[in-house]
Amino acid sequence: MKRAVPYVALVICIGCGYLGYFGAARIAYQYKQSTSFSSLGKQDAEQLRETAQMTSAFALSSLLIQNNPSSIQNHVTSLAKIRSKAPPELWPILDLRLAKDYAMMARLEQQIGDSRAATEHRQSSEVLLRSLGWQDVSENAVTDLADAELRSRMKR
Repeated sequence: MKRAVPYVALVICIGCGYLGYFGAARIAYQYKQSTSFSSLGKQDAEQLRETAQMTSAFALSSLLIQNNPSSIQNHVTSLAKIRSKAPPELWPILDLRLAKDYAMMARLEQQIGDSRAATEHRQSSEVLLRSLGWQDVSENAVTDLADAELRSRMKR
């Protein structure tokens, strides 16, 4: 029994040190969190939170796209939902992503021979790009945009 006392004391000492460290880290985290955005008002903090949620949803949805029309169509649908809830300052970013998706769908549909759907999606892309201030929204420009986007997705 006398031999076990030092080991038990050591275990108790290490356990108390761990609990103390864990408690101090938690308190420091709470303090940092409470002071990080103290200069923001309640409304500004809420707006920042919404913007962060929308950008993370946008980023995550972009990771799931595959190079086929149905996957891209699902992404367009999810982007439309995200855009409807997003703050107006994020709309141009989401519109550019939508334009790229429509261009990719048009290109893939053109390759499989569905010219009606390809034309429809290319026109949707052109409308979005024009609303963003693009000067050249010709068929060649949209096709080049789609090809570049499809090539960059192949590298991932």
